Amino acid sequence: MEERKKEYTILLLGETGVGKSTWINGIRNYVEYETFQQALSEGPECLMPARFTDTSDAGVRTEVRLGEQDDNECLEPGMSGTKSPRTYVLEHEDFIINLIDTPGIRDTEHGDAINMEAIMSHLSGFKEIHAICILLRPDESRLATRFTYCIKKLLHTFNRDAVQNLKFCFTKTRESNYGPGQTISSLRVLLKELKIDLLETENSFERNTFYFDNEALKGLSLKKSGIEVTEEKEKLYEESWDQSVQETFRLFGEIRELKGHSTERTISLNRARKSIVKISKPLAEITEKIDLTIKRLNGLRKEADDLDLETKELSSDLYLTVPYVKKKEIERPKTVCTHKECVTKKPNERGKTKVCYEQVCCNPCYLDYIGVSPEATNDWRLRFCWNMYTLSGNCSRCHHSYKDHMHITYDYETFEKTIPNEENRELLQQKKSLFQKNIDTLEKQGALLDELKHERDYINMAIVNFGNFLENNSILPYNDSYVEHIKLLIRNEELKGEGNHGEIKRLQKLKQEYEQKRHEIKEVPVNTEHNTNADGMTAEKIFEIEANLYKLKHYGGLIKSFLEHEKHEPQQESIVKRFIGKVLSNTTSRQSVLQISI
Repeated sequence: MEERKKEYTILLLGETGVGKSTWINGIRNYVEYETFQQALSEGPECLMPARFTDTSDAGVRTEVRLGEQDDNECLEPGMSGTKSPRTYVLEHEDFIINLIDTPGIRDTEHGDAINMEAIMSHLSGFKEIHAICILLRPDESRLATRFTYCIKKLLHTFNRDAVQNLKFCFTKTRESNYGPGQTISSLRVLLKELKIDLLETENSFERNTFYFDNEALKGLSLKKSGIEVTEEKEKLYEESWDQSVQETFRLFGEIRELKGHSTERTISLNRARKSIVKISKPLAEITEKIDLTIKRLNGLRKEADDLDLETKELSSDLYLTVPYVKKKEIERPKTVCTHKECVTKKPNERGKTKVCYEQVCCNPCYLDYIGVSPEATNDWRLRFCWNMYTLSGNCSRCHHSYKDHMHITYDYETFEKTIPNEENRELLQQKKSLFQKNIDTLEKQGALLDELKHERDYINMAIVNFGNFLENNSILPYNDSYVEHIKLLIRNEELKGEGNHGEIKRLQKLKQEYEQKRHEIKEVPVNTEHNTNADGMTAEKIFEIEANLYKLKHYGGLIKSFLEHEKHEPQQESIVKRFIGKVLSNTTSRQSVLQISI
């Protein structure tokens, strides 16, 4: 049985136009021809179409194109050259080197997210990556937004384990005397900020930086196209060839000492990140909805408690004690005033209203002997009553006319009796009905309240673990979107002006509780019942949490829909082009230049 060849995989990443595809075309020639002069007479070879421009000493601009047309490559200025990832396989009699070309970062035609997803899909066909080559120009003199974005975008894609497989490859280095140029200062500052220690020592610097210049390929293309190349330029092209061959084979030799990075770890990280980013904001919104539902149910509970207290108070006030009067015969008549200012109205024992003569002006009165009629006003004979016997005829006690007075032969006795308080009885029935309605609702939704609290707690736990997972497994620290979303909600409320202090306070409390719980989870030992420690959180555990989120009774379906509604672009079929490394088969070249241990 034929022994399987050792495989090494190199992933090329970089900004659009940095020269990834050109370098692969160069490698095709570096392993085909022993020298630049041989390549000049017999080559060049192209794995993909290439485009070069040259300006002569007379200022004449010439464009040269080589290779067959390829739908995966675009040669238009300002456009990304490579549209989708492609593998180029360098075959040697003892080993294989897989070179993976990729679309550029800050792609003008495709979005970076789509390209990164395509790269991850392509990587799924490889068990390991031995070198992740980030291609850079040597003329980045400061931490420009573009430069910083590209580096961070690339680094944030990979699992933390891939740091030792990072290689920084500088292209177009002839102008910087085949060195890193001003870019190295910017790169060192950025790596220090990101706490990536790859360039700190002389040895690590040498092992992790490589310098190429593919102008030689341009010279080969000009020669093949029949364009005159001066002797001076030919020497520069040959110098570029020798430098690029040496650095390419040095890189090939370097990968022999590198432990391959498991692509599954990076693919799982990106799959987890994609899910996390997709559902973090909806999870925060769902948590807010759950809180509002819990708040509503707690409001019903408080309302029921208040109603219960009110019904007890009303139950103790269902009857009224009311006074009533009853006539009582007396021996002699008395004179009373009937003027409206001197009378009151009171109910009798049958509940009918009776007029009570409160103002007694003469008691007893003896004018009945002269014929004063009882219970009759306007009796002239009352004019002779001692208290009416005035010049005006008005009573000296109440000052009303004698005509408003009369005799009565009875007195009033006041009694009390209890009667139903119909108003309170009706109100009590209303309160009891509302109380019972709230109790019924709470009984029906009591289990719902507990379930919602459980779902809220699980969602919060999931969000915390999502953030911790990314921070502990990505090369770059990850600021999870949940806290950022809460901050955005707070800012939106603040922009509304005054009157939103309650909502702002609630959101701030939610943020504080989340951060506190996140801190607590970080402190939990790895081997716990729930295994929520950040260091023990694997991609598999994240997917398990995600699957459990889908199973939540009330919001699981909604959470799942956020991912199911995502549109997936169909992946292009992975294309592989193979070529033989003739130079690598030469024993002398292999031992003195490549030195790969088989």
